[in-house]
Amino acid sequence: MKRMKRKEIRSKYITVDGIEKESEFLDFLVENRDAIKDEIFNFVPKKSEIEPEEYGMHHHKEMLSEYPDRGGKYVRPGLVLLSAMANKTDMTKAMKTAAAMEISEDWILIHDDFEDHSLERRGKPSLPVLYGDELSVNAGDHLHLIMWDVLMSNQETLGIDKTMELYHELNSLLQRTCEGQFLEIGWTTGRKLITEDEYFAMVDRKTCWYTIIGPLRLGAIVSENKKAMDSLVEFGLPLGRAFQIHDDWLNVFSNNTGKELGGDIVEGKRTLLLIKLLDELKKAGEDDKLAWVKNLFSMDRTQRDFFMTKQMIDLYEEYGIRDMVRNITLEYAEKAKKQIRNIPGFNDNQRDIFEDAVDFLVNRGH
Repeated sequence: MKRMKRKEIRSKYITVDGIEKESEFLDFLVENRDAIKDEIFNFVPKKSEIEPEEYGMHHHKEMLSEYPDRGGKYVRPGLVLLSAMANKTDMTKAMKTAAAMEISEDWILIHDDFEDHSLERRGKPSLPVLYGDELSVNAGDHLHLIMWDVLMSNQETLGIDKTMELYHELNSLLQRTCEGQFLEIGWTTGRKLITEDEYFAMVDRKTCWYTIIGPLRLGAIVSENKKAMDSLVEFGLPLGRAFQIHDDWLNVFSNNTGKELGGDIVEGKRTLLLIKLLDELKKAGEDDKLAWVKNLFSMDRTQRDFFMTKQMIDLYEEYGIRDMVRNITLEYAEKAKKQIRNIPGFNDNQRDIFEDAVDFLVNRGH
């Protein structure tokens, strides 16, 4: 596999105070992404030579490699590796677990894109758009199986007991993720408007555990940093909330996400932006606008169009929701930072990278 030089993919981000600075955390991801990707493609074949063209079908194995080959920022596998460095553990012992974590994102995204009818993923047409729903879901199912194959291959170096511990941790966090997805889909298809508490009940399951807490706990298992397991939850809950709120914010206000702008509005997703707008409209006595927004989010997806999306974004701007929700993101980020020094097993340099990770995760995409 051709490797990119570090200087070609080194990135920067804008910090809260507007000062541009290099990210230690992003450097860490860049330095390790090739090794993670190589491990992934030890299990996910990139091309298929055995499916004859006369079948008149797409190559199944090319579909399997589509999302892994596009690659994301590798935040989740990066957190696995960073956590595994505790207690002076050799980070390479966590490489298979990091690869399994990244593959989990690929099959989940395929299923998400089918469930949400998403048009784009990582700057390109989504898999259902390219190949249709049925073949895409099947490819997601296959990647799901490959994920477990990768994780269980840890037996060769970590032994069966630790491998089974990793299995149970990953299984648990994925079940939480499915619960969160159930809530979100149920609200969207059931036309239910939700409270802030309900929103965070979904986010805690779908994002906090899957994106932050779970990967960190997997790394802690590899390094036998068991005393950190609870403190990683205390750190991951506010950071996961900040991550998701910022993700919702980017979907509406940024063109740098690799997804269609305002896609969450088109898909009818219940976000903190929507919840805060409804509150502000109610306080202002804007009954007509309130009724319009409620009606918009009671429609089928096919009924919402670009012009409605633009109207919603204008309302967010008009009622100060953009800045309000951005400030909430930063408040949760600060709560996460306060927990970093309470995580045992890490040296000061690793804690500094964690603090830098918080800044990166809530300033990406600006």
